[in-house]
Amino acid sequence: MRAVVTCECCGHRQSVARVILEPESFFVICHECEGVLRVQVTAEAIRTAEARAAAHHSARTTAWA
Repeated sequence: MRAVVTCECCGHRQSVARVILEPESFFVICHECEGVLRVQVTAEAIRTAEARAAAHHSARTTAWA
């Protein structure tokens, strides 16, 4: 799973440049205002992302069938 983070200070959206495989929390620096952002990835967020990816993959393969 990859994450997109929105800065609470300036609203800038940026993607996290690493794969997230399990629940964790970490800090990133906003590329716009240089604020420090704490990112918390939950097991539920990972399950939701995996389900969406599976549905997207399924829809693409059925479209070509």
